[in-house]
Amino acid sequence: MYDLAAIDYYLPLLRSSSVQWLSDRMWWISVTPNAHQSIKIDDIHEVLAGGTPPEVRQEDGYELPITLHCPIAAFFVHRSAGDGTISILNLSSESTSLRDYCRVLSSGASALGIEWGGKTWEAITYAEDGDIVASFPEGFSRELADGTNPEALSRELQFIHQFSEDSPAGVLAQKAAALAILEARSGLRITEEWLNSTHEVVYVDVPVSDSVHRGATASQPTIPNSSDVWPHSKKSALLFWIIDLLATKFGFEWPEISEARSAYGSGRVPEEALHAEVMDRTLRLGRDWLEATNEYESSAANSESKRLRWRAGIAIRVALREIEQGNPKLSSLQLAKEALGMEWPTVQQHILNL
Repeated sequence: MYDLAAIDYYLPLLRSSSVQWLSDRMWWISVTPNAHQSIKIDDIHEVLAGGTPPEVRQEDGYELPITLHCPIAAFFVHRSAGDGTISILNLSSESTSLRDYCRVLSSGASALGIEWGGKTWEAITYAEDGDIVASFPEGFSRELADGTNPEALSRELQFIHQFSEDSPAGVLAQKAAALAILEARSGLRITEEWLNSTHEVVYVDVPVSDSVHRGATASQPTIPNSSDVWPHSKKSALLFWIIDLLATKFGFEWPEISEARSAYGSGRVPEEALHAEVMDRTLRLGRDWLEATNEYESSAANSESKRLRWRAGIAIRVALREIEQGNPKLSSLQLAKEALGMEWPTVQQHILNL
């Protein structure tokens, strides 16, 4: 059985005015590698980023102004000592699917996650080797349980449901119990000191996190099978061609594009500050779209125009990252396809003719 003393620890923290949000929203997944296997942090970053090159920064504290009023998720990544378990927490206000991330993060591992707030009630999900084994959504509901073997979480459900959900105090105690379960599994205790320390944060745009929901069955751009063996120079030329096409169509006069081209042309890798500036540009585009969407008098056409500009900006940012990779996966083409819409068939024909 799990530790009741951990519940006694988490209850005051959930009631603390300094971290009031903790009782309102929480998203925490603990990933443990299978026996005789290990998990590479870089692989975790890539999974979180939906297969695109991840944007990773070191941030002080959990309050991230960069995410305010912007459609972006911020995943805090923490490796525990011992068995190589990795904790991933989404402490931003942007909702992400616990179930889908548990599924994709459990490749060669097991993943246990909890969440509440945002667009969901309290939930706990367990996955192994890419399959959902047990999931209890909407108030840790036994009636709505699903998965290949819901009984796999019987001990956890018993620990949570020792408290009644019929009162606010009972719901808070259930949340404390869920936190105690994740602490026992991950070895990480959430403290105010930990929250305010330096964290490794993976930023993921909403269109990119959507790819985790869609999975591998999503409609991908058609490119030649031989692209896997294309030399880096050929892939880079294609990526710059896509970047220039998007910049021209959407009127992006970004000096970072020419700076990156100059750096790569001379055999250098651009400074990280260049990528940070491009990311900030895409964040501003995301804010523009949200503002247009929320404005009462804004037309649907204006909102859609802003949305496509935002997605085009993300495609450029991802493409610039991919050029740095030894063997780019060309994941930016999917984002470009969404931004270009009806114009994509012409672009696709160009790619097929390469």
